[in-house]
Amino acid sequence: MDSLRWLDKNAEKALASLLLAAIVILISSNVFMRYVMNASLSWGEELTLWLFVWFVWIGVSYAFQTSDHVRITVLRDIFSDRARLIVDVIVAVVVLGFLTMLTIECIQLIKMPFVASQSSVVLGLPIPILYASAPVGATLSSIRIVQHLVRTLRLIAQSEP
Repeated sequence: MDSLRWLDKNAEKALASLLLAAIVILISSNVFMRYVMNASLSWGEELTLWLFVWFVWIGVSYAFQTSDHVRITVLRDIFSDRARLIVDVIVAVVVLGFLTMLTIECIQLIKMPFVASQSSVVLGLPIPILYASAPVGATLSSIRIVQHLVRTLRLIAQSEP
């Protein structure tokens, strides 16, 4: 159970940290190779792009976990505490619906023969691996939204009507 709790708390943070470290190492190596050795890594830029795309989608999920996404709260702030919680539930359900649709549409895109048969120019990696970052990130984000939704619904149940 402790390992599941650790994964719940740290999965996105650990994965994003590894991806960011790999990006920094690749870019630094490519700069060194290009300007010191006069020979750049032909595959470095493409791999950096792939890692960055995955990093962004994992980061989106991490931001949902920590509630660090940008919010416009001008209307929300005028409500009572209970009304604020209800607005949070409505927003969470709308975002969950969007992420669900995004996941479904991305999976359908990945399954298209034109996309499924493509590979990257330099590394020759299958393009669906790159495109899979969106549904994976959206699914992880959906899990974090559901967790937030459950916590918020518990707070509403505990608060006075």
